[in-house]
Amino acid sequence: MEKQVDVAVVGGGISGLTAAYYLHKKDPSLKICVLEAKDRVGGRTLTLSLQSRDGTDYWDLGGQWVSRSQTDIMDLIKELGLETYKQFTVGSKIMQIESEIVKSYKSDIPSLSLFALVDLQCFIMKVERLHKQIDTRDPYNCSRGEEWDTKSLETFLKESLWTHGAYETIAAAIRTTVTMEPAQISTLYFLTLVASAGDLMTLFEAKEDAAQGLKVKGGTQQISKLLAEKVGTDNVLLNHAVEKVTQNEESVLLECKNGLTVSCQRAVIATPPMVTRKIDFVPLLSLQRREIEKWMPFGNYIKVISTYREAFWKSNGQSGEAVTYGGPSDASGCDVGPLSIVFDATTPTGNPALVSFLSGDQAIQWGRQDAKTRKAAVLKSLGDFFGPEAKNCLDYIEKDWSEESYIEGAVAAVSTGAMRNFASGLREPQGRLHFAGAESAYQWQGYMSGGVQAGIRAATEVLYKLRPNTISSTELSGTAYDPNYRTPHHLRQNVKQSTMTRALILAVLVGLVALLYRKFVGGD
Repeated sequence: MEKQVDVAVVGGGISGLTAAYYLHKKDPSLKICVLEAKDRVGGRTLTLSLQSRDGTDYWDLGGQWVSRSQTDIMDLIKELGLETYKQFTVGSKIMQIESEIVKSYKSDIPSLSLFALVDLQCFIMKVERLHKQIDTRDPYNCSRGEEWDTKSLETFLKESLWTHGAYETIAAAIRTTVTMEPAQISTLYFLTLVASAGDLMTLFEAKEDAAQGLKVKGGTQQISKLLAEKVGTDNVLLNHAVEKVTQNEESVLLECKNGLTVSCQRAVIATPPMVTRKIDFVPLLSLQRREIEKWMPFGNYIKVISTYREAFWKSNGQSGEAVTYGGPSDASGCDVGPLSIVFDATTPTGNPALVSFLSGDQAIQWGRQDAKTRKAAVLKSLGDFFGPEAKNCLDYIEKDWSEESYIEGAVAAVSTGAMRNFASGLREPQGRLHFAGAESAYQWQGYMSGGVQAGIRAATEVLYKLRPNTISSTELSGTAYDPNYRTPHHLRQNVKQSTMTRALILAVLVGLVALLYRKFVGGD
């Protein structure tokens, strides 16, 4: 069976469906077909109902957070008529760093030793200074691109940090954000990720303008479902895994595993790099593209939702937030406990829950344990953080994204030595093929907002070739057909108030260290 359209989109996640929606909105006469391998849309977003205090409610088992600084996704959410609500952060926070001791703190300053706090602040300021040298359109093209790319993030951390407390705090945040260990990641890629978010703390924090600031009422999978409705559900074909893409000077032919072939003038490939690599392209994609696909693997990531009858942590004056390097472990083959970060996951209707993350090596090691052992370990850690009530959940569900067919992970990162091919490999069109996907975004790489931005970019490139009268020169900015595409584009250089505040805190801490030294060591 063969189907003929103007544009085919491979991948029914947020990025692919955004591309299809943007094409349809710009020119409704375009015949568009979205080919999705799975039996659902949404990609790395997945919203499921769980048992709750009020019967059942909805929680996100995939990507869930947005923020005011993520303008692409926020504009789309508003356009689709969805609403957001704040991540709950009121109350004391938990930290388990350097030892099995669980500590709590109430301010923005973590519960670390004075020396570790100074160390941590120095690291933050260093990253802020370095990432501003990077152009996210072509990260390798900076004065230290080769140096940073050949250096693992683990080496960078050890060169930059001199206390275990600061190291474990940053490593725990990286595990959850990138889902890999620092030794597996290029320093240049990490600095590029920071630059794409604006700054380091925006990437790590849970404030409204930071990465973990807001959530979507009813769940994020709604975004893809609504986009599919806008495009037309008859034009979104589920269970249609593309296995071969053949292009010539006149058209593109996509062959699906179930026997359908789709002929089109242009195609948008909106699958993650490691998934795209499994498709047979004729002729082969460029060597740069094949290289970046090879060296941009997914990390390991297990997300857990546990629901409760009461939000006991709130009653105890706790926010539900915990940062841990894992703590002790009694399980054979598991170096540390299972968790990296925990947040309150209470729904907007008031049904209490906690969301926990097993990332990097923790996800690998604990993923080898049987489900019963893993659940017991997760609930034990939650009990250590928030009290014995945490062990008595109403419902418990976990999602190991490395086991998800046609996805096989949640977050991708670039290994050392591969960033040279990042910009040209991920973003540049190849013949009649255009590339979307959150990994190829300029802003908020790997996030839903990045997926939206990349989808619009790819769709704009298609329109430039098929319907040039529908787009303006402004809309063409940032695409491969932008006349200034190769011109260095520097991110804003202004120093945020939060950075100035942290600098002041650092100055106070350094002064305090100096006073203590003079009093107890230096003497008169």
